[in-house]
Amino acid sequence: MFRYGFRVVALAVVVFVGYSNFPLTASNSTSDTPHDSVGANPKYAALAAEVGAQSASCMVVQEGKTIVGEWYWGDRTPQTLSEGFSTMKSVTATLVGIAQTQKKLNIDQKASDFIKEWKGTASESITIRQLLSMTSGRREVFNGNPLADNELIAINIGQETTPGTNWRYTNTTLQVLETVLERAVGGSVKSFAKKNLLTPLGMKSKFSEDGGSNMFMFAFWDTSCRDLAKLVQLYLQNGKWNNKQILSAEFVNDARTSSSALNQNYGLLWWLNRAGTTKSTSANAQTRIGPRYQTAPLDMFEAVGACGQSAMGFPTQNLIITFMRTKTLFEALGCGDDSQTNALNKMGSRVFQLVK
Repeated sequence: MFRYGFRVVALAVVVFVGYSNFPLTASNSTSDTPHDSVGANPKYAALAAEVGAQSASCMVVQEGKTIVGEWYWGDRTPQTLSEGFSTMKSVTATLVGIAQTQKKLNIDQKASDFIKEWKGTASESITIRQLLSMTSGRREVFNGNPLADNELIAINIGQETTPGTNWRYTNTTLQVLETVLERAVGGSVKSFAKKNLLTPLGMKSKFSEDGGSNMFMFAFWDTSCRDLAKLVQLYLQNGKWNNKQILSAEFVNDARTSSSALNQNYGLLWWLNRAGTTKSTSANAQTRIGPRYQTAPLDMFEAVGACGQSAMGFPTQNLIITFMRTKTLFEALGCGDDSQTNALNKMGSRVFQLVK
């Protein structure tokens, strides 16, 4: 997740806490579309109160295909789309996985098979897997300018270390995956995403483009707590949705498995909760040993975005918990280091304490 150097004063909101009054499908439906439970499950109320106290905008709790708790604060509703920040990275991984499932690429092949501009350079040997695992060794110069051509910047940003020898959290570097996907599928990445992910899962999220008409791959998408839950649900169902294998089980396993000994708590653009090494997202990437959340199960995985956005999956419990904080990009300015964001970033441990 990336951070902003500005700071704004958080606005107080009227908190509404309750269970969903917005039914999706009948509870006896065989569809994978999540449906509401019959009656409220009160055990999640304490968690909702803690999340809501940190200026959250929404929270969804889903057991299997059943939404057992849903909360919205202020003027938010299930239809409200909010800036998802780096949760977009997990969407990008999913799109790459779908392309692999459709045999349009293989994540172990060289990215330069598609990025011809890298032929004969220090970046020629980088694999798609190394881009997904943050071990490409590419330079990182964050550029979130919506008017710039971020694809061109990412392709030409240059190599910093030998591929596969260093883990570094990146943003702009990941924009090259738009190039890879576009050339692999032979068309617009946004159209590919809509046809193969948003429409099948019934997601209402919207993607953003930069000044070069490139879809942002590392952040800048508008999504909802419900849509984030569907993304996690796809992984809990080993890539199947309504009996169709959208994402191969092999890719799901790869995404939820430590992708590098350099950071064992990172999969393929998904954060994990393993017992091994963990590196921070800062430029100096401090390393420690142990799970990210000490009290959470070791098979947990999570999409994480700036300002406290989170989509957590608990495979053993077949449980999904998502929460978001901001509604617009402007509301997020300066929230990267504030106390409420820090509280939400630590919520993974509290989640499992409250629901186990």
